[in-house]
Amino acid sequence: MAFFGRNNSFKVHHHVHTVQGRTTIQALIDRRAKTYRELNYLLDPMARLPLELQSQIFLYVERRSWDCKADPRDVPMLFLNVCHLWRVIALSTPRLWTEIKIDSLPCSANYIALYKNWMERAGRLPLSLSLKGFLEPEDTDFHDLVDRHRYQVKSLTLNWPSKARRSSDSTPVRLNGLFPSLRKLDIWARRDDVYDADELLDLLRAAPNVSHCHFDEVFYDQENDLVTEDELLELSDLPLTLSSLEDLELGDPQLYAYLGHSSSGCAILRYLCLPALKKLSLTVLNIEDVISFFTRSSPPLESLFMTLEILWTEPLVHQYLRLLPTLTELDLSARLLPFTTFVEVLSTSPNLLPNLRALSLGAFYTAKIDYNAILQMLTARRSTNLEKLSVYLQPLEWDDDARPAGPPVKFTALPDAEAKLALQQFVKEGMKIDVGPVGRNVLTEE
Repeated sequence: MAFFGRNNSFKVHHHVHTVQGRTTIQALIDRRAKTYRELNYLLDPMARLPLELQSQIFLYVERRSWDCKADPRDVPMLFLNVCHLWRVIALSTPRLWTEIKIDSLPCSANYIALYKNWMERAGRLPLSLSLKGFLEPEDTDFHDLVDRHRYQVKSLTLNWPSKARRSSDSTPVRLNGLFPSLRKLDIWARRDDVYDADELLDLLRAAPNVSHCHFDEVFYDQENDLVTEDELLELSDLPLTLSSLEDLELGDPQLYAYLGHSSSGCAILRYLCLPALKKLSLTVLNIEDVISFFTRSSPPLESLFMTLEILWTEPLVHQYLRLLPTLTELDLSARLLPFTTFVEVLSTSPNLLPNLRALSLGAFYTAKIDYNAILQMLTARRSTNLEKLSVYLQPLEWDDDARPAGPPVKFTALPDAEAKLALQQFVKEGMKIDVGPVGRNVLTEE
């Protein structure tokens, strides 16, 4: 019995000494780590800065980054792996975590957990999300994650890849429920993919307080709509009224004009009422839809960027411009059709667009521009205080198979010597005029 007692006593003492040894070693490790931190503090100038200033430096670096992704090589994730101090600063700066780009949907459960931690680090601050891809019906975890933070989302970008690259059951990332804080909504799609009106209207219904909306390459036309117009008009909330939307971009008018796109999201206007709209960019394919929209909305529109894809008669131009009395900036791009009718109406009817201050006319190098009509318009618009005129020229884009043989295409849209002198006289009188290719003003050349 005594033997076993002595053996047990030895084991207890050995265990105690082992625990004490481990504790001592851990204390030495902790002391060494603390010493290293103190040494870094002495040698690192940034460590001696106030925490608030260090956070501002991190925020400056984050704003200069192209992406805010869950990648250890990108900020702000990069800050977590440099040193203990940087990790503390990053986790103590919620604004670092208010922007996130997710370009690999659908994603695994591990990534969803990572995104959850990311959003929680932002606290209650407004969020800016960029989501790319399509989701399957079973991808409920991701929808739940976004739904948990939907009251914080102030800016949202949805990037829809080509429909041909997704399964038949998947759908573009949608907005489930209301996003009452959402102010900026951007939708990017692949060229030539046509989406239904109800897909776009569902997005807008979920963002009742949106102030800026951009549909890029999101084409919609009635012929390809899976929901008929009669079915849409039966819905009680149509036309959909968005009282806060001030800036709407239905694609890039210049891009449509110069690359020859044949469709755009313009037709969605037939289902909208935007009484606060101040800026609009679109390609006019159906003038009746646009005129009905302006009549219905009566917006205080200030800036209009549009492509002339239809033949405009003088009565039609009068009818159109009478609906825009508050307009101060007008940008017209023409692919094949001239904008002379617009210029002539502005010349003969100075009571139209009385607040117009800036006029831009875009055309090809090879276009035939009536500079006499432009000069007459400038003379007539002296009384309305027109301040700026731009006539910007773009090269004609050719497919390799359709490129014509022979010498390069010559400039034919530039003013002759007499028109150039007349335009320069308006410049001397205080008007700002630019004529020529983008980045070049032929009026200032010798």
